[in-house]
Amino acid sequence: MILRCLANGFLTGSRHAKTSHCVWIAVNTRKITHFVFKSLECMENQYFVNSNSITVNDIMYMDSLVCILKPEVKKGILIFTNYVQPQGMDSLYKLGLKSGKKLHDEGIDFGRTKIHPYIFFRPPVYANVIDYTTVQSEIVSSYGTEQDTDTTKCVFVRVDPNRTFTFSSELRPKYWNDQRKLNGSKKTLTNYLKIIKENETTIKNVQSDQEIWYNLLSSRAALFPKSYNLGNNEQAKHWDKSDINRNSEILVEIPHLTPNYFVQI
Repeated sequence: MILRCLANGFLTGSRHAKTSHCVWIAVNTRKITHFVFKSLECMENQYFVNSNSITVNDIMYMDSLVCILKPEVKKGILIFTNYVQPQGMDSLYKLGLKSGKKLHDEGIDFGRTKIHPYIFFRPPVYANVIDYTTVQSEIVSSYGTEQDTDTTKCVFVRVDPNRTFTFSSELRPKYWNDQRKLNGSKKTLTNYLKIIKENETTIKNVQSDQEIWYNLLSSRAALFPKSYNLGNNEQAKHWDKSDINRNSEILVEIPHLTPNYFVQI
């Protein structure tokens, strides 16, 4: 069997799809069929979200770090980013959001010295089964009540958790120029949700003489005696007291994220 593969991506119907380079390969149909079905088995995880029914037609954009779905489909999971509305400018909700690099290239001073090519989104705070009744019920499923998330100052997009990756944001200031270290915390959103769900058991068992620390690579919670000194060595940098649920990030490398990606609240 001869199979054509897109070297830089496989999506069509998206202006961001990378379809310019193709290669032709010969494959063993029995082995490729086995591979496809094994891959589907790995993706059949509906514990948190309606994810294994996602089709190519549901996808707006995909790269190596994120898979953004059409905002109206009742699948996947909502992630959000906060924004500051500049004075004297039309609403960013109407204009769209730009990465730091895009703003820098356009000569716009946005108050940051470190320039990133990404727009940073936050993954869910809670690993609950998603209530798809309304957008608001989806938000509450993942982020709690409206008091936890001010929806008037943020933008939501919908992603496939099996093809979207999370990182520990507290690693970034510690390893700014070390991409290998930053990638050490990389995990699918699906795995992240499993981990923070398991962390709930650890957190519930904390004793009065203990405190909770989070491993920035694994995202797992651990209990240490309050008297324990982690020290200042390299391994100590991998631990932090900040709640991993609120200190994780998803990277969207679209220079100008236009409103057609946004989920209407």
